[in-house]
Amino acid sequence: MNGQPRPVCAEMDPDAFFPGSGTTPRAISDACRRCALLIGCTFKALRRPGDGYQAGLTRAERDRIRAWDRRAKARRADARREAAAS
Repeated sequence: MNGQPRPVCAEMDPDAFFPGSGTTPRAISDACRRCALLIGCTFKALRRPGDGYQAGLTRAERDRIRAWDRRAKARRADARREAAAS
């Protein structure tokens, strides 16, 4: 081993991360929560499209986070414009 942490999901069946696999969402979330790479995985999951679970999040959950982020960025941009105009 090269000293780098290994993702917990590397030990799991890749099909387990897709609906219909028989794996419960709770089992996937639990696996992701105990992974040392969760933060980096979450950032990657939010940058790429795809179905199934990524970083313990469903596609719908990732879409909601992305929408929230877009709204927050728009609010910050509006606040900067208002501050510059005053």
